[in-house]
This record gives sequence, structure tokens and C-alpha cells, in this order.
Amino acid sequence: MTGKWAGMRGYLHLLAAAAITALIAGCSATGHNFDPGKLSTLTPGQTTLEEASRALTAPPDKFYKQTDGTFLALWSFKITFVPDGLYSRKEALLQFGPDGRLMRLVDSTNILLEPWERQKLLGPAPVPDTSQEWTQPPAPEVQVETIVIPGPAVVSPEPMRQGR
Repeated sequence: MTGKWAGMRGYLHLLAAAAITALIAGCSATGHNFDPGKLSTLTPGQTTLEEASRALTAPPDKFYKQTDGTFLALWSFKITFVPDGLYSRKEALLQFGPDGRLMRLVDSTNILLEPWERQKLLGPAPVPDTSQEWTQPPAPEVQVETIVIPGPAVVSPEPMRQGR
């Protein structure tokens, strides 16, 4: 009997190996796998693009040049285990100044950050533009219209007559 069970066990191992091979064959990955846990080590105003790439353990996947001289760098990684099925995605979009230093975190997807980490990465609050004078527009003139709703007509009852 042991020979029969050994053959069956071999068949099960072969079947499991085929299933794993089929699963792996269905896997695909795009982007560079990066370490989102290292985002909190970046400091706006100090960290350079090269330092950010080193800390996140991967270069950005895309760059988006902005008209003001800044640029956005996108770290993105997606892995699909079953086509059109099970997948994982993470992204971090960082803005760098014309000098190449980190300005702020613009957006992130599927990256857990503590509130203090997110606040730090958002950078300082933007300075309001005081070169423009903002005046409040005049309030529109309100016209009040009185509507009279007539009540039900009151009919006085006829006086009751006593005895005839």
C-alpha cells in the first residue's frame, strides 16, 4: 500500500507545482517597488531627489515638469497576481522645487502615514498672496415682499330663537 500512496503523493506534488506555476505565470508587475515606510525620513526643504530615491530604495517612475520650474516625481508600483483580479498598488507623488529639493507630498495611494508624518510631508502652509487686495463684493439688495394670505371667512351664526 505504501507504493500506491507514494505515487498519489507524487501526483499531488506535481499538481501543486503546476498550480503554483500557473499562478506565477499570471503575475505581472509595473513600476519600481519602493519602501513607503521611508517617506517619513524625508524633510521638505532639505531632501534632494537623489536622497529621496535612495531612501525609498527606488527611482521615481515618472516626472512631470511644471510651468513654475518645479517638477513632480511619481513613485508607483503595481503587482497583479491574477489577470484582472487580485492586485496591489501603491503610489507617492512628491513635488520638488527648481533647486531639486523636496517641497511637499502631493498625493499618496495605499500608503499609511501617521498624522504627524503626513503633516510634516505636506510642508509649510502656503503663504497668502498679499499683493492683491481682496474686497468683499457688496451684498445684494434684498427686496422684501409682503404676502397677505386671507383666512377663512367667518360666518356669524344666527341667533338662536327661544320657544315659539
